[in-house]
Amino acid sequence: MSTGYLKRQKPKLSEQEISQYLARIRTPRELKPSLRYLRLLHRNHLMNIPFENLDISMRREIILDIKHLNEKILIKRRGGFCYELNGFFYCLLQSLGFEVHLIGAQVYDRQGNLGPVLDHAALLVYLDDNIYLCDVGFGDSFSSPKVIHPGELQMDYTRYFRIDKNADEDYTLSKSEDSLQFDAQYVFSKKEYQLVEFIDMCHYHQTNPKSHFTKQNIISQAKPDGRITLTDKKLITQRLGEKQEQDILNHDEFCSLLQQHFGITYEMNF
Repeated sequence: MSTGYLKRQKPKLSEQEISQYLARIRTPRELKPSLRYLRLLHRNHLMNIPFENLDISMRREIILDIKHLNEKILIKRRGGFCYELNGFFYCLLQSLGFEVHLIGAQVYDRQGNLGPVLDHAALLVYLDDNIYLCDVGFGDSFSSPKVIHPGELQMDYTRYFRIDKNADEDYTLSKSEDSLQFDAQYVFSKKEYQLVEFIDMCHYHQTNPKSHFTKQNIISQAKPDGRITLTDKKLITQRLGEKQEQDILNHDEFCSLLQQHFGITYEMNF
């Protein structure tokens, strides 16, 4: 892996980077951390920066440091996957005065098996005697931070989320469409990590054929009334609870839709 990774214990952005970041997510600067501001930052991040893994098929190495994340997300107006999005959002929240920890999570696959401890990166924000789970890098998940009150149902638009405390003192995030049948999403603990500790799993997910990120392109972004997702095979739009799918005929059509809906040009690095 390339050198130059984020090594500072508590990384902070420069004032210029903070301004660029807030402009990217269309959010004004506020001087004091608050739950209202955290919710606004979280939602606006999801609405303006897509979840995507395009660098993998474009043969561009994903590097976890502020310089590369700033260039990719703010200057080139790209997105990223969990390590990039939550890693950079961590830097923003830290710079805005929030008490935030970067944590690892084990994601459930479709067969119900748990991945490794650092399979996913998420955030915990400590605010007003509560702890909030934040996650702007898990695709189609919750739009607003979820308070860690084990067993409590928390509604997010038309879906429900619940965080349960497990016997070994970690937590399981689950979601439901009807508040009755819940599907476990991932398991996490309060253990704090540094971004450098995710380097090995970041390398795995961008190079290993067993990783779902190396199997196809995907880009997805929340919208005020739903979500839009593009893969190599389909364009999926969800609006006001209605879902529409359009088959993608070839790579040229994928590239055209990528530019049309996300403003991103697909550029192969040979």
